[in-house]
Amino acid sequence: MATTTGLGRSLKLRDGDIVVEDGRLVQISGLPNLVQALTLRVLTPLGSDRFATTYGLDVTDVFTQAVSVRQAQDLLRLSLVRTLGGDRRVHEIRDITVLDPPPGSGRRLWRCQVTVVTGDGAQHTLPLAVEV
Repeated sequence: MATTTGLGRSLKLRDGDIVVEDGRLVQISGLPNLVQALTLRVLTPLGSDRFATTYGLDVTDVFTQAVSVRQAQDLLRLSLVRTLGGDRRVHEIRDITVLDPPPGSGRRLWRCQVTVVTGDGAQHTLPLAVEV
């Protein structure tokens, strides 16, 4: 049976802030840490980290070009593959399902379900949201 011990450990974040409980920094590990790390990758615009210029998600084509919903979803999938594949813990991206935006919401928020295989051989389906 696969475990999630190889998925790392970090400080827990809530709305971009480090979580402190009872005067102590809260740590997370395993799958919650992977989800947090991948979410941070997706929320970081590509090139905005001056120390890691290839870190982050490039959604320029998705949100700035006049494309159909289907084309936007395809562009988003390609960007997600590049971004998520850059994390050493992600060994394979099995599927990316881009859910249709709710009626009247425009196309500034996309919800996705991403299925990845991690280094320990486990398969996980993770919810992600991409917005500008």
